[in-house]
Amino acid sequence: MEPLIPMGIVGAITLFVGLRMNLNPEAFNEQIFGKKIHESAIGETNAMRMAIGGGVMAISTIMLTTIWFTLAGDPSTVAQSQGNLMLSTAIGLGVFLATIIGAKVRGYTESVPKLPMIVLPILIIVALWGSVDGNPL
Repeated sequence: MEPLIPMGIVGAITLFVGLRMNLNPEAFNEQIFGKKIHESAIGETNAMRMAIGGGVMAISTIMLTTIWFTLAGDPSTVAQSQGNLMLSTAIGLGVFLATIIGAKVRGYTESVPKLPMIVLPILIIVALWGSVDGNPL
């Protein structure tokens, strides 16, 4: 499978999620945690959500600009580079997921938010799927 399709899927989904986190972080926090946040913590949680959303949009930028540069690149070396990038993305998303689960394990939160527990494993699978043919490992 050519890695461009999974790259586009991961890039589009992470762009959508990152934009939602940055455009209205307070509503995003309420959707994730299912309750209104105490007023004394709104500013900090909104800033944290925007920073996390920025990281998610960084993944999107990497994926989508790689597609753009690939279309103008040398086809003989592109597939392996894309496969390596997709494998690296899967590992990075796995680390991101581990930090979310780690907050629960360490007792910082009562529950693990459902959205990342659904979206991140799907994105990891798509990224691994995109890395299979392009990666020689």
